[in-house]
Amino acid sequence: GEIDAATGKVLRLFDVGVAPHDVALAGSKAYVSNRGGRRPDAASVTGPAGRGTVVRVDPVRHIASEGSVSVIDLAAGNVVAEIPAGRHATALAAVPGGGRVLVAEAGSDTVSAIDTSSDRIVETIAVGPLPGGLYGASPSAIAVDPAGTTAYVANGTQNAVAVVSLRPGAARLEGLIPVGWFPGAVVHDV
Repeated sequence: GEIDAATGKVLRLFDVGVAPHDVALAGSKAYVSNRGGRRPDAASVTGPAGRGTVVRVDPVRHIASEGSVSVIDLAAGNVVAEIPAGRHATALAAVPGGGRVLVAEAGSDTVSAIDTSSDRIVETIAVGPLPGGLYGASPSAIAVDPAGTTAYVANGTQNAVAVVSLRPGAARLEGLIPVGWFPGAVVHDV
């Protein structure tokens, strides 16, 4: 929903994916992460997601099988794209001057970069300790430096902040900073 901050009045509602989590603004668009992914269609295998909502699930394990990012054209007032993402899409961060929005995928231990001109994922970066290894980092918050060159990702179940170089086409995990128990937010201090 879009809410008038002064009055608290709901101005507009948008039909996004299942279990919306975060919003990032980039140009004239709003990007909304959906922990439960796209809304199921008639061909989807589904499971309960609470309060009468259903979510797309893996047909073998019956767990949520994807996350997604809804793209809202604010001028037109409608959802213009639904981008499939890794499992449990959570935090979003617009990259300053970069034409990209980052999405943390807590259930996949990755961060993906969305190109805002095409509204497609152009890069996915593993942020766990061993890319391709066991899951368990749970990235759930992102902050980007003002230059748009480095992202800091709170890896909750790893008790660390991942430092990610954001070179387009060559983004990579640079290292991990140990922190206290389950970091759930991160802010870049300028």
